Amino acid sequence: MTCQRCSREASVHLSETVDGQRRDLHLCGPCARKAGLTPPDPPPNAALEAIVDHLIVQHVGELVGELARTACPLCGLKFMDFRTGGRLGCPNDYEAFAPGLLPLLRAAHGASRHVGKIPRKRTPPSRSPRLRLRARLREAIAQEDYELAATIRDQLRQEDADR
Repeated sequence: MTCQRCSREASVHLSETVDGQRRDLHLCGPCARKAGLTPPDPPPNAALEAIVDHLIVQHVGELVGELARTACPLCGLKFMDFRTGGRLGCPNDYEAFAPGLLPLLRAAHGASRHVGKIPRKRTPPSRSPRLRLRARLREAIAQEDYELAATIRDQLRQEDADR
């Protein structure tokens, strides 16, 4: 099938019914872009993550766009990884992702405040030695200090063995 505006092969096919009559429109990619029926081509060498962030902000809103770029400072989990996997990485994620989690909690439980039993001894997430070690491990790997990373890894394994 050829484009109705030029002689190229049509790749965009649009059907609409107006006043009971069906109208078909067949356009090639460039003609469809000129008509505003397809998104513009992404800039060359653009990172896929930047394109996805732009599409999220454009179609869902700025708050979700900000959340898409948010990561927990302790465990490194990104909000979008939580959304796809459905699991949080550490207790600090509740604070890091609060703008996105509160509406989900309200929808699932009818409230965003815990009502029920609480543990007797509660260690704040920022003071948890295990979480601090994991954060130091990520930093050591990012700085390519593999000797320190191996030492921290061994400490984490030793804690697991002691439990």
